[in-house]
Amino acid sequence: MIESCWKHALAGVLTAATLGVASMAASTAHAADAVPYTEADQCGGCGMWITKYPGPKGQVHLKSGDVVKFCSTRCMTCNTLLLNQADVEAWLMQDAEKMDWSGHDADEPHLNAEAAWFVLGSSKKATMGPSLAPFATKEAAEAFQAEFGGKLLRFEDLSRGTLGCPNKRKKL
Repeated sequence: MIESCWKHALAGVLTAATLGVASMAASTAHAADAVPYTEADQCGGCGMWITKYPGPKGQVHLKSGDVVKFCSTRCMTCNTLLLNQADVEAWLMQDAEKMDWSGHDADEPHLNAEAAWFVLGSSKKATMGPSLAPFATKEAAEAFQAEFGGKLLRFEDLSRGTLGCPNKRKKL
C-alpha cells in the first residue's frame, strides 16, 4: 500500500496543484483557513478517498492559492517534503486532541503544522503506515503519548527517514 501511495504521490501533488483542488482568497494561510474535506476528496499523494480512513488529515496551502488535501498527516508530510519549500504557504493539519479519530468529520479544527507537537508511531490506527498525530501543545502530545505510545517530535524533526517514507525519490 505504501509503495502504491508513493507511485502516485508526486503526480497527485502536481495534478492537484495544477487543477487547483481549492483556492484561497487570503494571501497567508492560517488554521482557520482550512478547507473542509468532503466524501469526494481524494488524497493529493496517493489518490485514496480522504474521509474513508481514520486518523488526522492534512492540507498544504501553496503560494499559488491552490490547496492540496491528504488522507493522513504522514502521507502529506512524506510527499510535501519533496516540494520546493518556497512554494508552500502553510502546512495545516487536524489537531489530534480535538478531532474525531475516525476521520469522517469534515469540520475538525486544524493547526499550523510548523508550530505543532507530533507523536509518531502510536498504537492509534491511521492511514498509510505509522500514525503521525499533531497537537497544538506539548502537554496534549505527551498525554496522548502516555496513553498510546510513540515518539514525541517537532515539525523540524520530521524527515523522510524519520517518517519511514519510501526511499525512492522522484524529481518534480
